[in-house]
Amino acid sequence: MNGYVVNRSALWRHAMKRSIGPGHKIPLDELYKQYGEKHDLKEGLPFVEWLRQIKLKDSSVWKVVYEDDLSKKKVKVVQDKKAEDLVSPPIVKKELEVSDIVNMSVREAREALKKMTDLKLLTYAYTEARQLSNKDTLCVMLRKRIQVLEITRR
Repeated sequence: MNGYVVNRSALWRHAMKRSIGPGHKIPLDELYKQYGEKHDLKEGLPFVEWLRQIKLKDSSVWKVVYEDDLSKKKVKVVQDKKAEDLVSPPIVKKELEVSDIVNMSVREAREALKKMTDLKLLTYAYTEARQLSNKDTLCVMLRKRIQVLEITRR
């Protein structure tokens, strides 16, 4: 069988009893050996349709390419290439500094503090914010988050 399955997403996915990296291709022959014979499926288009409908339902994550599909639907291939370009690049996290936390608005801090787990960074930010005016609410939020982290680490 000529074809393959591609992971379109930017994240690793677990499907078909294996981990599949972003952009990684798995030949349809391997999948047919694993699933086709087990489920009494005919080789070719019936197996590919079964994969699309049962195993790999999410078309935004999985792309099943079969040679017959390419010869019949050339327009669809162009659309799929556009969809591949939309996959986001890997996210690079920026390390927060004390000044970033101190300069946050209360709304930003409500969302961001829930995700922060660095106790030293939060205590430094708290001591810095305590010295500034109009940062009372931020100080209360920082103090609560520090207490929660200290309790969970006991």
